[in-house]
Amino acid sequence: MSKAAPRPGDIYSPTLRFIQSAKMRPKTGRLQSLIDRRSTKKVRFAQIDAAATTPQKHHVLSQAARLEGERRTSKYSPIVVRDACQCEQCVDPSDRQRNFSYSDIPRTIGFDQVSYDEEAKEVRISWSNDIPTSAKAAPHQSVFSRDVISRLNRKFRNPHWDLYQRPLKLWGRDTFKQGTSRVDFNDYMNNEASFAEAVHLLWRDGLLFIDGVPESEASVSQIVNRIGPLQQTFYGPTWDVRSVPNAKNVAYTSKYLGFHMDLLYMRDPPGFQFLHCVHNSAAGGESRFADTFQALDQVFQKHPMYYAVLRDGLVRYEYDNDGFFYSDAKPTVQLNDALNVPPRPVLNSTSTEISNIAHCFWSPPFVGSVPSRLPPDELVKFVSASKVFSQHLEMPENVVEEKMDSGTCVIFDNLRIVHARNAFDKNSGKRWLRGAYLNRQDFVSKAASVMADMPEVDISPDPIDGPTD
Repeated sequence: MSKAAPRPGDIYSPTLRFIQSAKMRPKTGRLQSLIDRRSTKKVRFAQIDAAATTPQKHHVLSQAARLEGERRTSKYSPIVVRDACQCEQCVDPSDRQRNFSYSDIPRTIGFDQVSYDEEAKEVRISWSNDIPTSAKAAPHQSVFSRDVISRLNRKFRNPHWDLYQRPLKLWGRDTFKQGTSRVDFNDYMNNEASFAEAVHLLWRDGLLFIDGVPESEASVSQIVNRIGPLQQTFYGPTWDVRSVPNAKNVAYTSKYLGFHMDLLYMRDPPGFQFLHCVHNSAAGGESRFADTFQALDQVFQKHPMYYAVLRDGLVRYEYDNDGFFYSDAKPTVQLNDALNVPPRPVLNSTSTEISNIAHCFWSPPFVGSVPSRLPPDELVKFVSASKVFSQHLEMPENVVEEKMDSGTCVIFDNLRIVHARNAFDKNSGKRWLRGAYLNRQDFVSKAASVMADMPEVDISPDPIDGPTD
């Protein structure tokens, strides 16, 4: 009697035998149907036909797991699936550290048995040629929820990456709402909803004001530590901004200070800057802010060639003073791919290019050199592109200005927002700001942890990382 031919949806064993798809009774320990009749998704595991696989020098995996979603089908190597196991045998439930190395997964590992628990909505897998364990260890079985399975081929698999689906908002003088982009200090420190609102505004706008801050040197540290640890620099954990004789930094004078970002000469410049106005009775000294992403959006629309120059040309920033030397080269525009992070949707951009920008770097006072090896005509383009970008930053409609009052702390994204200060009369009164820095990864970590408490936003349903690998 001849054997029936395999049908779509059949499950293959490593020995090439197949079991026809059928709905088995639950809790029998035998293969159950992989079809969830209450959804449009199907999960099935199949063996790749070895004859159809192109021979390679190294071992070619002969099996793959297949997830059929509503819009596309993804194949999974047994190595990928095995590596994703989070059971207590594989990941310590307390310290969340792996108990195995991915390098220990045999190249010939395969799916031995695969079943779907319809009641628990879980896929259960036992393995052939699994990672070697002690003889006393129980047979290993991996259990995955449907959500975990659906994320296996994503580049950014952890659900915390969904933070990057929360959109940015470009702003200028008329679109930045100074009245609503503020949080009270006590609420920020003690109210979880207010704190999540503050983090949301920093993620969306990159600029936030906190009012009612106590006139204490420790206040700025408390504000930073609410999010994460202070970022230590050669300026110390915190630092004072006030006019002093023989200043080692233009910020410590009463002169006009143009648009810039801080410490770009460091390989890992601060992600966020905090400036607490402890006291301000001097005439002048207004703080100025501009959104570089807004300016770049305008440059891209009007001068796409210049945008490409800003993206590709490196600028070397240097600090060489008072016994310190720091130097690093950066493009004016840094894309997400350079940092291996997802794109972020932008609410009100005029181009799609802005969602691909991770950071902007702009600090003319600390430029060590422009890209000197460029051909003369390319160097002219680079200087011209930088001039156009600078002009857009300085457009009155792109600038938000505020005279910082005593008891106000401003927080801004140091890799997106440029800041400046008007000159002030140091003889008219005292002006004292206390500053601190926060690493960007520490901010992202906190933002991911409070994401559920942030205000609801319209998040695109599409995967954040596009097509699967």
